[in-house]
Amino acid sequence: MTPDIASAPASPPTSSRCVAIYARVSTQDQDLAGQERDLQREAEKQGWTVVRCYAEKISGTGKVERQQYERLLRDAAAPDRPWSHLLVWALDRFSREETFTQATQRILDLERLGIRFHSLKEPMLDTPEDGRPNLGRDVLLALLPVIASFESKRRSERVRVAMREIKEGHRRTRSGRPPGRPVRATPEKVQAILRLKAQGLTYRVIAQRVGLPRGTCANVVSRARRGLLLTPA
Repeated sequence: MTPDIASAPASPPTSSRCVAIYARVSTQDQDLAGQERDLQREAEKQGWTVVRCYAEKISGTGKVERQQYERLLRDAAAPDRPWSHLLVWALDRFSREETFTQATQRILDLERLGIRFHSLKEPMLDTPEDGRPNLGRDVLLALLPVIASFESKRRSERVRVAMREIKEGHRRTRSGRPPGRPVRATPEKVQAILRLKAQGLTYRVIAQRVGLPRGTCANVVSRARRGLLLTPA
């Protein structure tokens, strides 16, 4: 559960040159180190000392707990927090809340604790130097995570529609081949595997003869024995 940092007592002043950085990517295939390097360079440029690094590879949809994000919020509310700045790569990497109030509240809660918020890619969202309310900034804080969430949902919808049309034969894939992995165990190879196994050959020999992995050959035979494989006549 997300800690209620709004109700936590404001922490005493900390070093004005200490910063925590937060980086996030949505999938395991994306480069997290690149964000961290960018944030480290920005901190050095600003003369800040990085004392905490929160980084994770996880979706921001809320379906899975973001452990580093939750840890950041707990640390932010701690009275002995050693940093007074938070630097994120971009707002949509930090927040993906789906309502205006939720999207802005988290940043405002952090600022109430004496933390200055900074976005590397959206400097217009940084905590104002004079501390005065800024309507334009508040609107952007609310809109950007919602727009990012909306775009993500629309992208997923487009992928689902495209896959359905491909399966129904209304659209071709870019390569012109059927979607999904190519079938390696063709009907001809299935027949050959079953025939060679009936002759008493080992899976290693069968695999060499049909050009398939031993595991695939064993799976074909196992499925045939359980009546789960339709073999050609």
